[in-house]
Amino acid sequence: MSQKKNQKKGPVGHPTRAQADAQRPTKGQDHDGRAGVGPVRHPKMSVSQVKQDLQASGQQQGSPGMLVIALIGATLFMFFYLHIMVLPQMSALSGGLPMPDHRFTYDVAALAQLDGAMNEAAHGQLNWVHKTAGVIFPLFVFLCVSAVAAWCLPRGAGRWLSYAAGAVFAVVDIAENMLIESALDAGGEGAVLASAFTSARWVLLVAIALWVVLMILGKVRRAVAERKAQIAAGSPKPR
Repeated sequence: MSQKKNQKKGPVGHPTRAQADAQRPTKGQDHDGRAGVGPVRHPKMSVSQVKQDLQASGQQQGSPGMLVIALIGATLFMFFYLHIMVLPQMSALSGGLPMPDHRFTYDVAALAQLDGAMNEAAHGQLNWVHKTAGVIFPLFVFLCVSAVAAWCLPRGAGRWLSYAAGAVFAVVDIAENMLIESALDAGGEGAVLASAFTSARWVLLVAIALWVVLMILGKVRRAVAERKAQIAAGSPKPR
């Protein structure tokens, strides 16, 4: 009887095959007999999904439109500061006479009268305005029109013409400031050339402002057309 019991139990310390099969964890269970987690299945990424993720991440990083809006805002602020706040206040130092920067044309007599109405402190104040805001504003105009052109226009002649227009305006505006200073120091002589630069400055400024508006409107119109085309392409066809 004892031999039969030993044969059923097997060698000491070694479970029988039946016992080992019973102790082996089944599928979906861990070694403690609890239900375990099955094999991890990694989701498959399609090419279209990857493209959508890249586009979404690019939009989250920011858009060049934010830089363009910031430059437009800074340029408008500088125009307001120079032509609405500072230069009109200069008339208080000249007996109510407007500065040449606020005129479209002027002659030798007009600058001679302005020079006689301004004292040394008023001349120094106008010179300081020309060297600070009078330089910053045309540079902002150049940066603004260049950024809008790079954002709205494809590579080609349109971009380069926009860059050139902004650069020409900056040069004309800064040169006009120096010509006005020189004409005032000379008692009005040289007013004809300074007046020509002032007129050109105003014409260029108006043309550039209109061009910037047209470029932005063109980009908005193209974006709306592309959006409509995408919606039309994604809508089901009528049966």
